[in-house]
Amino acid sequence: MTAKTIYSKLNALRPQGKEAPKPKAAVRQEKKAVPVSVLLTEVGIHLLLGAVLAGAVLFGESAPFGVSFAAAAGSGLYGASALVGVCFGALAALDFAAGLRYSAAAILTFAVHFAFCDWKVLRRPWAMPLVAAALNAFTGLIVRGSAGWRGTDGLYFTLEVALTGLAAWAFRGALAPMSRRKGDRPSPAARRVGPLALLCACLAAAAPLSLFGIPMLGAAAVGGCVLYLRAPERFLSWLGVQPEQGTTADPRAQRVVRQKLEQTAGAFRTLYESLRSAFRPPDNDNDVAAVFDRAAGRQCRGCTLRDRCWKTDYNTTFNALNDATPAMVERGRAEPADFPRHFADRCIHFPAFVAAVNEELTALFYRRQYNARIRESRAAVCRQYAQLSDLLGDAAAELSRELTPDPTGERRLRQRLSELKLDVRSCVYRDGRGLLRVEAEGPDCPALARPSRLKDLSAVLGVPLRVELEGEGALSLLQQEPLMAVAGVAARKKTGETVSGDAGTYFKRHDGKLYLLLCDGMGSGPDANRESTLAVRLLEQLLQAGVEARRALTTLSSALALRGEETGGFTTVDLLQLDLFTGEGELFKLGAAPTYIKKGGNVQRLSGKSLPAGLAEGEITALDQFPLRLSPGDCVLMISDGVCPGPEDGWLRERFARFDGTSPKDLARELVTRDLKDATDDRTALVVRIDKRA
Repeated sequence: MTAKTIYSKLNALRPQGKEAPKPKAAVRQEKKAVPVSVLLTEVGIHLLLGAVLAGAVLFGESAPFGVSFAAAAGSGLYGASALVGVCFGALAALDFAAGLRYSAAAILTFAVHFAFCDWKVLRRPWAMPLVAAALNAFTGLIVRGSAGWRGTDGLYFTLEVALTGLAAWAFRGALAPMSRRKGDRPSPAARRVGPLALLCACLAAAAPLSLFGIPMLGAAAVGGCVLYLRAPERFLSWLGVQPEQGTTADPRAQRVVRQKLEQTAGAFRTLYESLRSAFRPPDNDNDVAAVFDRAAGRQCRGCTLRDRCWKTDYNTTFNALNDATPAMVERGRAEPADFPRHFADRCIHFPAFVAAVNEELTALFYRRQYNARIRESRAAVCRQYAQLSDLLGDAAAELSRELTPDPTGERRLRQRLSELKLDVRSCVYRDGRGLLRVEAEGPDCPALARPSRLKDLSAVLGVPLRVELEGEGALSLLQQEPLMAVAGVAARKKTGETVSGDAGTYFKRHDGKLYLLLCDGMGSGPDANRESTLAVRLLEQLLQAGVEARRALTTLSSALALRGEETGGFTTVDLLQLDLFTGEGELFKLGAAPTYIKKGGNVQRLSGKSLPAGLAEGEITALDQFPLRLSPGDCVLMISDGVCPGPEDGWLRERFARFDGTSPKDLARELVTRDLKDATDDRTALVVRIDKRA
């Protein structure tokens, strides 16, 4: 091989589509170079897909998709990254022998494409799929030849080889939008089939996995929907979807999307109801008498005394077995002493009969446990479908709340902007609650975000305004809430522990709703901290996304119940939701310590009877809920059970009644540091004072 040829091969590892320098006039006519960020993203996609597809196992021990993906990715930078991903995925997900086999097939496939990339025949749509299938068959014959062939191995091997070629052909069509190789134009059929084939292969790889007890197959489907709704334009174009261009929302499109969401929500609701009615309790075989029937069928069938025991003296035998049942069930196994003496002396196979009874009794207990888990899993699946239906319904309802233009406010705002000689285009709306919203575009938008200018615009529109979103040449203003909250938090871990098992946070959503959240994990130390932190993070994400508080808590409880099947943990939840426009709110509790509300000099204690999240199994009826209405000067105290471990809380109520609202932080610190010698649990206090915004 000449030096020129070697240089051309090595040059193929550069970003594909990058050619020799051209005259400046020609370069100006070409598209701009691919940004480095886009190139790195696409390289990462090839690497990740290669690793995932390499672990997709079919027919019990076949994993052909990694080799197929290496063939479809080519020999350039994308092909090299795909090869690294395939080798890593094969060696990590498969056993050592299988991982070496498929890694070798992928490496040979890449080497063939790299060494003979100049051959026109390899640019044909069927060339590399055939090469990948042949090399996979070659490595498979070597491995299977040494291990030997069994039963239907030949049929499965033939299917694996055929599937390798077909998948390589389809994957090439799926990767075409990211490919910049000259002349790389898969057939229209491959472009249509490719994305679906790639998605199915990825789901096949993810199907055996689970997250918090939730099957990854369902999680991948829901995640794909979320990714589709939030994906950037480049990702959509890679999927073959071209987003509409324009800056204004189309009401007709919103109606169509709303109708689709409502129909989808109805479909999931129907599915939930049909599954709930179709899932019938399995046959638990709870009758303990079946244990003796099964044992007798094994031991007494060929016994010479069978007719005497089960026909002539049937009543005596029945009474003897009935007498042995209570002690046997309570102990969990049968002992020879449980049976009457006359029965034990007459039975010529008595030790074997007792052993058979114990085997059948153990099987009965296992069947009961298995069927109980089936019922719990089916109930969890039904709840998840119901919750998904509710979330989609909420999204459809949100789309139906269209903004109403405010012509008077818009006219005043435009007049003021004209007087100030600011290059800004603006629109004024009222949302479903009647609150004002301003959307502005133009180069002078940053000037509107200044405090002095916001005060001026607030005077023009007659309501206080605050900045919601500020971007380059764009600005969103919302009506400011008349109420504000001043919070103070203090925490102290249990004596001898490195971390606290409590976790809490507070935040304000864009719609003016304030949330205070306090969770206490089971026990103390790192395990409790992990559970409480997870609950706080999940709840905050759900609430920030606009999910209604009651539904967010139900979803959390259901998820923690599934997670608790493996870890056995649970978490108490204390959640306060307050509307800073009206002062109305609600307090939600899942097994949490009491919460105290101070209005003037009176202190009210609110305590619930619900179980912690993870024990209530997501049942919405198990949630304690208290309506509230707070005014300026009112205070709220949320604590974990370590602050006041006993039922006597007179000292706490007295101290809270004397609180003048000056410093919530000082009060929280005082409560968690009281009687440190008795700190047998984690302590957390969260104090909030409601004020009128100036």
